[in-house]
Amino acid sequence: MIIALISAGDDFSFWLALGTILLFVQWIVLISAGVLCLIRRWLPNASDIVISALIVVVFVASTLLASALAAIFSRPGVLDTDWFYIRNSLIALLASFALARYLLLQQQWKSHVFAESSSRLMALQARIQPHFLFNSLNTIAELIHSRPVQAEEALLDLSDLLRTGLRSEARHSLEQEFELIRGYLRIEGLRLGERLDVKWSIDESVDRTTDIPALLIQPLVENAVLHGIASLPDGGRLTIRLEPARFGRARIIVENPLPSPDQPRRQGNRTALENIRQRLALAYEEGASLKTEKTGALFRAVLTFPLKTVLSE
Repeated sequence: MIIALISAGDDFSFWLALGTILLFVQWIVLISAGVLCLIRRWLPNASDIVISALIVVVFVASTLLASALAAIFSRPGVLDTDWFYIRNSLIALLASFALARYLLLQQQWKSHVFAESSSRLMALQARIQPHFLFNSLNTIAELIHSRPVQAEEALLDLSDLLRTGLRSEARHSLEQEFELIRGYLRIEGLRLGERLDVKWSIDESVDRTTDIPALLIQPLVENAVLHGIASLPDGGRLTIRLEPARFGRARIIVENPLPSPDQPRRQGNRTALENIRQRLALAYEEGASLKTEKTGALFRAVLTFPLKTVLSE
């Protein structure tokens, strides 16, 4: 567009120049992109300087090739001049320098975002893990004197949970998350007894080998138990559903009854829900969501996330 504006003398010559230059530039870009795609497979670990130099060399060479072809098919003496080749090479050199610089800055920005997202994700996970661990230890401590055998079994469950759900990795499979939840519910079941009624509804069509951030669903279940079931004198039913959603996603629905307004209840600060939303934003950007709603005496949390997606972390 800039070259056409500079070289054109009137409206007609501008559009003619623009069409000719666009056709010329299109072949340069296509040839350069094809060559770079072929070269990159042999240079998987090349440095930024090498890649930038390759971009410049490939674009200038493609420009010289396209200029030679244009000179061959044009009228004699019109394009086959030294200045034609020098001008095109200089333009390609400047444009390729700008492109290489842009790509380098973009890669550095992505690396910075990746590192920052990973650190924030680990920090958010670390804020959830002690919360889960301390609640589990308190439950076991309550059982030591009254039910020592069950306390020992709960301690073994907690040991399994520490190995599967609280390890240093930032993610695990959906099935491992469910095992973590089952272990947590076994421990809470010892404390609440028949007051805790758990109903699982798993759609077998959903691939449970999909990787998700660790401790993504468990806090929803923990909130449902602490702020719902445990606050009711007679307890209630906790429902956990897994079902497919549109656009290659899955949906986790956690439902629990709520105490009536005149009944005492735990006062939460919604930290767990906010942590989950932040972790979803870091791991999936706009591809996942957490929605909560109250319908009468029922609280529902709906977590939607992609299946088989490379996480941002």
